[in-house]
Amino acid sequence: MGELKSKRDAAAALIGQLDKQLRCPFCRQVLVWDQSYRFTCAENHSFDLSKQGSLFLVKQAANSQYNGPLFQARHNMIQQFQLYAPIYEPISLELKNKDVILDAGTGEGSHLNELKKRVPDIVPIGLDLSKDGINQAGKLYRDSVWMVGDLANLPFQNESINVILNILSPSNYAEFKRVLKQGGKLIKVIPGENYLQELREYTNETTNVTYSNHQTVALFNQHFSEVQIKIVQYKKELTQTERQAIVNMSPLGWSVSAEAKQMYIEEGQSTITIDLTLLIAKA
Repeated sequence: MGELKSKRDAAAALIGQLDKQLRCPFCRQVLVWDQSYRFTCAENHSFDLSKQGSLFLVKQAANSQYNGPLFQARHNMIQQFQLYAPIYEPISLELKNKDVILDAGTGEGSHLNELKKRVPDIVPIGLDLSKDGINQAGKLYRDSVWMVGDLANLPFQNESINVILNILSPSNYAEFKRVLKQGGKLIKVIPGENYLQELREYTNETTNVTYSNHQTVALFNQHFSEVQIKIVQYKKELTQTERQAIVNMSPLGWSVSAEAKQMYIEEGQSTITIDLTLLIAKA
């Protein structure tokens, strides 16, 4: 019980810094923190901070293939295998102490946790529409605020966020621009052409599609000017167990037949290609 209470209290201390910076997802009125683990608005909608330090700030959580096993596989690959470690240095250079950081599409929170290790004096908020992901984040990581929330209806006041992270996740640029402070940053990470190409070869057998991020980059450039682009490319050695986790954590695995998945796990290449593009823009 002490551990659970400490998670709640740690999140409450951070949330105190967000008083009147959140808005109700139902009526869009200001949410006020009442010091008793609860936010309320003028229309008497209320939202309690859970024992795991999370908030449910959405009209309805989504049912999707982003579920507990997927998030557990992501956690294993990000935290234990350090699959994405090289991207954290260029991202952390864009963060400053005391910044309010929103990880939009946080999943189970592992990327945000890795960045907090590198820049510990930030106010980290992880938001995802998946209740499974946020529940897992609350169990795994303390000293962050975890929210079930909708990218199309972010539960934040205008110009309340210093930096938005959007790592391998869908975007809502209108909402991002609304909640970013003047001079704030959006850091979006998208797959490059060769991202997970060893697994993608097994999907190409059935879909015959070659991936390109050109449309994603073009759309980003339509919404933001003076965009910085950074490319991070490398290969990682994989064991059979790690190939299994790659299949379980990636949406690419959804388009692979059970037979092809097993073939990749048992006979696939011993390396995986990580090819990522970082798009960085100021509001």
